[in-house]
Amino acid sequence: MLRNIDLPEALIFYGIDTLMEDKVRIRPGVLRVIEEAKDLDIPTIVLSETFSMQEIATMLDTADPSKTFQSLNRNRYLHFRSSREEYNMNDADRDVSNDNDDDYETSTPYSFLGKGIGRAPCPGALYDAIQTVTIEPKGFGGSSGFGVKKWEATRVPLPQHCVVFVCSSTDKCEYEGVVDRSDGSGSISRDRCIASRYCGMRVIYIEDDGAHCPAEDIADGIVKTLGTENDWEMVTIDDISTPGSFWLNMMQPKDENGYTVQTETVIKEYVERRSSSSNGTSSELSLDPSTPDSDEDEQNLARILADIDPLV
Repeated sequence: MLRNIDLPEALIFYGIDTLMEDKVRIRPGVLRVIEEAKDLDIPTIVLSETFSMQEIATMLDTADPSKTFQSLNRNRYLHFRSSREEYNMNDADRDVSNDNDDDYETSTPYSFLGKGIGRAPCPGALYDAIQTVTIEPKGFGGSSGFGVKKWEATRVPLPQHCVVFVCSSTDKCEYEGVVDRSDGSGSISRDRCIASRYCGMRVIYIEDDGAHCPAEDIADGIVKTLGTENDWEMVTIDDISTPGSFWLNMMQPKDENGYTVQTETVIKEYVERRSSSSNGTSSELSLDPSTPDSDEDEQNLARILADIDPLV
């Protein structure tokens, strides 16, 4: 028996600007959405490519007199992650009562959090971020008096059930100058939408007043604000569930042109290219895993010409 609606398994606010306006005020509706997620046992991750985890915590703490962010973080409903700072797994990050949890480390094939190399449009940091939290999946069944069957073990959130929030103000953020963006699209917010698609995650784009969304073709939903209870419209967990107000089906990993990709292959190719660039060499790599390399192209061409020669 399948559930009619799949709730998100994790929310990711990609960049501090998705949470704050001008680095001083909490955006309308942000705390409401995170609190709603908490009530449903859905973890929220704040991922930055510029600030450390402690800097994220300090900025939010300063802008939130109620100390709600601090409480959510302390109770492990809110998690801070940075692509510029190492994150070390410990027993608090997993269910130590789970007999199978000894294998948890092996489920984290990449470690680009803290190395800076997984920045968007590479999906490395985003992919790694969800590997650092565990959830207890929702049970299924339970209608018409029947019992609910629970999952037997905790696991990391599945990418297709994760929702990423991206904001337009990131494109004019002076702090982002510390990160190399030479292999991006020219728009940080678009790059983050691309990274989300590579992971197979859904994206909600927050478009500030007067700003233009450069990711209309790849964002799943574009909103002016997440909204408060006093607004006519506001984004709720039901809206970003599957199906919801913005999409009907789960996402699959795709590039910005809609072609299916393998997330881990894309990560490897970005890492190889960026590593080569940092070493002073160039490396032209295709992000389409189905595209053969140049040597194979030459071999195929040689075989075709050989077949043609006897016909001339």
